[in-house]
Amino acid sequence: MKAVIMAGGEGSRLRPLTCNRPKPMVPIANRPVMEHIIELLKKYGINDIAVTLQYMPEIIKDYFGDGSEFGVNLKYFTEEVPLGTAGSVKNAEKFLNEPFVVISGDALTDIDLEKALAFHRDRGAVATLVLKRVECPIEYGVVVTDQTGKITRFLEKPSWGEVFSDTVNTGIYVLNPEILEYIEPNRMFDFSKDVFPVLLKEGRPMFGFVTGDYWCDIGDLEAYAGVHNDILDRKVKININAKEIRQGVWVGEGAVISREAGIKPPVFIGKNTVIAENCNIGSYTVIGDNNHLSKGSSVKRSILWKGCTLKENSQIRGSLLCNRVRMNTRASAFEGAVIGDSCILGKCASVKPGVKLWPEKRVEADTDVCSNLVWGSKFTKNLFGNRGILGEINVDITPEFVSRLGATYGSIFSKSSKIGVSCDDADALKMLKNSLISGLLSTGAEVYDIGTAILPVIRSAIKFYGLRGGVHISASGQGQDMLVIDILNSYGSNIDRGEERKIENTFIREDFVRCPVNEIKPEVKIPDHCIFYSQSILNGVKAREHNFKVAIIAKSQLVKTIVERTLEGLKCNYAFINPRLESNYRKKESLFSDIKTLTTTVRQGKFDVGVYLDNSSEKMMLVDTKGRVISDDLFMALISLIHLKSEKGNTVVVPLNTSNVIEKIAVEHEGRVIRTKTSTQELMKKMVCDENPKNITDFFTMNFDAVAGLVKIIDFMAQNEIRLEEMVDMIPDIHILKKEVKCPWSSKGKVIRAIIEENDGDSLETTEGVKILGDKGWVLILPDAEKPVCKVISEGYSEEYANELTDIYVNKVKTISQDNVSSS
Repeated sequence: MKAVIMAGGEGSRLRPLTCNRPKPMVPIANRPVMEHIIELLKKYGINDIAVTLQYMPEIIKDYFGDGSEFGVNLKYFTEEVPLGTAGSVKNAEKFLNEPFVVISGDALTDIDLEKALAFHRDRGAVATLVLKRVECPIEYGVVVTDQTGKITRFLEKPSWGEVFSDTVNTGIYVLNPEILEYIEPNRMFDFSKDVFPVLLKEGRPMFGFVTGDYWCDIGDLEAYAGVHNDILDRKVKININAKEIRQGVWVGEGAVISREAGIKPPVFIGKNTVIAENCNIGSYTVIGDNNHLSKGSSVKRSILWKGCTLKENSQIRGSLLCNRVRMNTRASAFEGAVIGDSCILGKCASVKPGVKLWPEKRVEADTDVCSNLVWGSKFTKNLFGNRGILGEINVDITPEFVSRLGATYGSIFSKSSKIGVSCDDADALKMLKNSLISGLLSTGAEVYDIGTAILPVIRSAIKFYGLRGGVHISASGQGQDMLVIDILNSYGSNIDRGEERKIENTFIREDFVRCPVNEIKPEVKIPDHCIFYSQSILNGVKAREHNFKVAIIAKSQLVKTIVERTLEGLKCNYAFINPRLESNYRKKESLFSDIKTLTTTVRQGKFDVGVYLDNSSEKMMLVDTKGRVISDDLFMALISLIHLKSEKGNTVVVPLNTSNVIEKIAVEHEGRVIRTKTSTQELMKKMVCDENPKNITDFFTMNFDAVAGLVKIIDFMAQNEIRLEEMVDMIPDIHILKKEVKCPWSSKGKVIRAIIEENDGDSLETTEGVKILGDKGWVLILPDAEKPVCKVISEGYSEEYANELTDIYVNKVKTISQDNVSSS
């Protein structure tokens, strides 16, 4: 049996730890993590090891040599360009002439490899994936197996809505050499994306071995600190290479510890480290070799690498110091601070919580470092929620934050890319827009300032001016002082999850492009695109006369102005019934009274249509003459009916949680229905993709442009001499019920897996969450991406059946999640 250690990782999310070393060389308990992996392989008699290299390969070669010092035989295979997980293994093909283990050089594990190898042999597998159950599966590849262990489905790095199991791929594989035939040489190839899907499609014997042993992917700084706590808690079996002088206190050879020093276990103290009198070493502290802690210094829940010096009365709390850091008298570092190699902190200098210093930085005496050196302030791991970036003004979303966001977005494009920017008409949002523009300009981007506008206007501007993308800042509608930032692509639609991840990773790494001064460009002001937008809507009108009376609620002056301009061009009778305009930041409770007012006005004032426009003018609700409120599923059914009736063979795109009534309407009008995931991004992506169906742009407009959508509905009514209430009468009854049930983040994967296992053999869909289909209806259990809840959505042949189905699965989610909490 041979092995391949994949050691090409750069470890960008671990910076500044990995500024001067590849990720496999980051020390765990004072030794490179890859050294622990070599010891594990050697323990199970695997001595012939291929090592795939790419980033800083010489550092790994210089440390491990030919492997003889470590009791193994190492062969190195270096990639000139990144080849992916499978491509890097293919690079070592000549060495791999028998079954072999593939294991990452930058994850810590004590897995029983003998059990995994026996499982592989007993199943006659061509590929065995080692799997692990975790609380938060969204950063990994999720895998589903049947009762024999055969893999039936997997998905790489899902969103919460796509989580259908808590069982993830560890990246440890047992493979037969024939697997290499599926990998093209000298090309980017990935096991999860390119190889395993083919094996699954061909029905080759591919199995998942679920381990209960320890495994941790050291992907970020939080995981890096956590793995040390697990070592000190004895949760993982590795060689600490030190003597346990008393319970929970490990000390390396040559260490000198004063009798007057306070040591609170568990702690690890490396070789030749000196701890002077009156030092205070708190629990969960790891101190490497050759460090010197002077009199009165204090270290709690922190990690020090090698060669650090702490002068008198310096203190560290929950921080991480890389090699050769010097902290002078009374210097300090606090929770989450990371200080890179060879940094020097002057007397009484302080590094505040969450701040990172890149290597070889010098902090002057009496200086408080409150932001990262070099680029900026602390980062947030996950920027995006269900849609866009949501937060509170000047709390979550500050001018500094949006400036960094602008620099991030500009950095992912080539220089001189054209980017549009706009915001709602509010002073706070204008302030943030200016900061965003500054960040974009700093990268060399060319910024088109659309000014104050509604979201559909910038969508229009992006397409009209041929921009690479855009950003719009608007009131969220979720409470006072809350806003949402929509980031748009070249189609004018919201970017997809893959692009969101790219922005998140760049934002976290602070890997911004800063252009030379002479390449900073002036803004291009576009103050009147709202006028062009209204005229472009009118250019699509087909009917000559629109003799309908429309009652309108528009809560912002900007929306009101655009609606007035557009409906006057349509020569339509209309009236605004809200007597006063309110701020974008208003209480959500007023929506109920607004709709009640609109319904009464339509019925008593003999209006043909009532329309409520949200602040962004992206969504609307309608009211007909019978007082029916047309929103959510009924609105989707209405616009689907209009689109399908407009021309034979049209296609509608709807999310999977929408009523099956849509399919009934499509059959009646010889149309087609495409189902997508529930996120706005996925819906838009299907509508604007290069293979988009016939006339789908009109359907996009009715979904995401309230003003243009209203005009299309009125124009359709005029062309076909049909009233709104008559169209609503054509739609079959819809019985959909939606509830939320509390579900801890750690239980979401288990909930979905348990429900899938319980309904094995039934008709299931796992496009997003799990959807159980039956003759009388369906139920969808969907983990929420922003809150610790699961959504339970049911449709039945009757309202009573929808209620019954919803209650059953609400109780199931509660039971499973409570069991998970109890067991943990």
